[in-house]
Amino acid sequence: MKMQWMDAHCHLSDNAFDAQRESLYEDLLAHDICGLVLAGTDPDDWVKQDRLAPPLPLRIARVFGIHPWSVDAMSDQELQNAMNTLGQSLGSCQGLGEMGLDYFRAKSAEERAKHKLWFDRQLDLARGKNLPLVLHVVKAHHESLPQLRRHQKTYRGLVHSFWAHADVAKSYIDLGFLLSVPPRIMKEDPHQILSKIDPEYIVFETDTPFLNAEAVCMKPTLIHDFLEFISQQRGEPLATTVNRQSCLLTQLFPVLKG
Repeated sequence: MKMQWMDAHCHLSDNAFDAQRESLYEDLLAHDICGLVLAGTDPDDWVKQDRLAPPLPLRIARVFGIHPWSVDAMSDQELQNAMNTLGQSLGSCQGLGEMGLDYFRAKSAEERAKHKLWFDRQLDLARGKNLPLVLHVVKAHHESLPQLRRHQKTYRGLVHSFWAHADVAKSYIDLGFLLSVPPRIMKEDPHQILSKIDPEYIVFETDTPFLNAEAVCMKPTLIHDFLEFISQQRGEPLATTVNRQSCLLTQLFPVLKG
């Protein structure tokens, strides 16, 4: 039986894939990749995600949200309009995000307050909805965790591109999140994520399309090299690593089940 490879976070709707999306589908199927969790950025992206129609057995989990970088680029009125659209679009998606705080980008108190406001409003929208969240948190765990706790809710979802110490990891896990770890861990693991965190709480993402050191646009097929690396690091059969990933992601996003 073929292994079912899945990617915990990518941007299949990104403009970088527009000219090659059909060939990309073929490539993904040739690599037995059958599940992709997408990541939302803004209303235009949600429309593009909604129009995607990958051939079976490739399945996608559509995730709609207002990315912190989009919060930077939009006026308050544009953001309110986007929130109204998001609220009307929940029937077309399987998750909410990327949402959160990016303090690498937002430097001033005013910029950070804007991130917090629109993160909070998206958390309000998530209240009472049975949709997992995809969080984008950079250099702001000290503020995102209290903000999540204030909503007095146990969440489901992923912390995208998680890169922090085990105590921070435990705080998200206690709230109900899985940690989605980026490809950079194939080069370094300064926080000892692989050794200190239970594998049942970690998934792996490509975050494609990003540009590698040679400025080449990467594809979700990178998940093959990534999970092979993880299986070697853990000293476990590749099938164990791949099956754990697919199990965790299908539990969170049932639409990915074959």
